[in-house]
Amino acid sequence: MLDRYRYNAVIQSWQFAFNWEQGLDLQVRDVRARVLTDMAWVTMKTYVVEMDNGPFNVTNVFEFHDGRWYMVHHHSSVMIIDAEVDQQIVHA
Repeated sequence: MLDRYRYNAVIQSWQFAFNWEQGLDLQVRDVRARVLTDMAWVTMKTYVVEMDNGPFNVTNVFEFHDGRWYMVHHHSSVMIIDAEVDQQIVHA
């Protein structure tokens, strides 16, 4: 469903957000997909091994056009694990 070009675009946005020049070591868990006729969304928890702040909640939304699936939206946010978490704002 997610071709290599769109995957690379998402990974590059993460590299830009975290100012990393090397690839990211990710662990993906709890992947759930919902597919309708011409729309789908996938949610997951993504752990960045180099960081020690809990998982990112990730949502990817896709639309089906002309026989192909296109990612139309990507969102990720840090999951708050306990009450004492420093606020961090990341723009990508």
